[in-house]
Amino acid sequence: MIILNRQSLKLHNSFLVFQKGYTPKLQRTVGVLAASAVLFGNCVGAGIFISPKDPRPGVYEKAGSAGAGLVIWGLTGILATLCTLAYAELGTMIQQSGGEFVYINKAYGKLPAFLFSFCTVFLIKPASMSVVAMVFGEYFSHLVWGHATNVWASKAAAGVLIVILGMFNIVGVQVITTLLSVASVLKMGVVAFLISCGITVLVEGGGHIENFHTPFSFEGSSTNPTDYGLAFYYCLFTFQAWNSLNYMTEELKTPERTLPIGGLVGLLGVSVSYFLCNLAYLMMFSLTQIVQTNTIAMDSGFAAFGRPGEIIMSLGLLVSCLGCVGGAICCISRNLQCTADSGIFPEFMGGINKRFQTPVRAIIIESSMMCIYLLFDANALIPFFSTVEWLFYSVTFSVVLFLRYKEPNTHRPFKVPVFVSVVLFLVTGTFVILPLFSSSSRLSTLLGLCWLPFGSLVYAARYYYTTYRQRSAV
Repeated sequence: MIILNRQSLKLHNSFLVFQKGYTPKLQRTVGVLAASAVLFGNCVGAGIFISPKDPRPGVYEKAGSAGAGLVIWGLTGILATLCTLAYAELGTMIQQSGGEFVYINKAYGKLPAFLFSFCTVFLIKPASMSVVAMVFGEYFSHLVWGHATNVWASKAAAGVLIVILGMFNIVGVQVITTLLSVASVLKMGVVAFLISCGITVLVEGGGHIENFHTPFSFEGSSTNPTDYGLAFYYCLFTFQAWNSLNYMTEELKTPERTLPIGGLVGLLGVSVSYFLCNLAYLMMFSLTQIVQTNTIAMDSGFAAFGRPGEIIMSLGLLVSCLGCVGGAICCISRNLQCTADSGIFPEFMGGINKRFQTPVRAIIIESSMMCIYLLFDANALIPFFSTVEWLFYSVTFSVVLFLRYKEPNTHRPFKVPVFVSVVLFLVTGTFVILPLFSSSSRLSTLLGLCWLPFGSLVYAARYYYTTYRQRSAV
């Protein structure tokens, strides 16, 4: 959590490029091993326990077969690793913390950079964390009330979680710090326990080994390219934090070495863990069972060890979700507070409360945004925010190509082949367009893209209001 807090504050340094003369002074204390651990800890969360099926339509439902689903998970790991390496080129060339904001601002100016921060703070992060909160609510409801629960009971539990964690964040960060430290350890334990469940079921002879027999494992595979694009969406949701290290570049020891190696090792660890988790699912369940269950992790524990295994898996996952949401509220609220204090967002969103020494207003705003997103279906939310998220990723990959052309002689301690950046630009651009061809995701995608013109209007209003105030002061 200390790293996450500092990460959120380091994003403030990049926002302050709007203010002349500000030069952040940070200590380079994070080595390769620590960087890999940070990336692994930030990536591994609740997503791997929902994306195999839920929210509908999920990876295996869209892929149509066990073999196609596994291929998608493997390719997603490779894609996320390549994305991390491409970002490493930018991070070692522009050694400032802040990630996409810094790179987009350098290449294309303030408006695109503002749109990135606007969408991140008010759309991408709160919406994605509301999905995690829904996972918490669903598992909590099933654990307490069994299958008699309903979707609104789950959403109510998720809302209560957000409110409580928001209050903890207001009072201070010590509770959240402890919580995240415990959650970081438990989430690795949950992954290990899940894999052991798959092995146990397989050894006892109750597994579904037919999922690994070809050609059976590929029977029923979808022939619709849009289905595979949407399946990638849900896979990529679990890799959301693959760019974490670029938000703390100024704290990395010898970033020209730590950023690419730490990113590579961390993403390989995440990719292997996710692939093994999916092997475990396929060892224990048929494809139909995977598609139909809402609580696959809980079912995995029960299949291997009965009710005790179900409880252990559920509790571990609940703590993992709790840690993700609690840390997200802490980080996102500080990003909002920092941007508001630096003049990018309205002043009333910023400030530190004198009594609690925390950004109370920003915490309330971000917690409220998460609760609002709970009113929507999780299935609609993922393309809603992922479309905008991957649009900015595509823009960032274009920055790699743009700076190769504009600043060919600038020293780049680490470089990826040009064709890799071209492929990543095209692939991420496809992720933005592809959902438009799906009737189930088209509306969510269009609504997500509407945040761009809305953000432009906000930027224009802010610009003219600031200009008016300056002229009135003269």
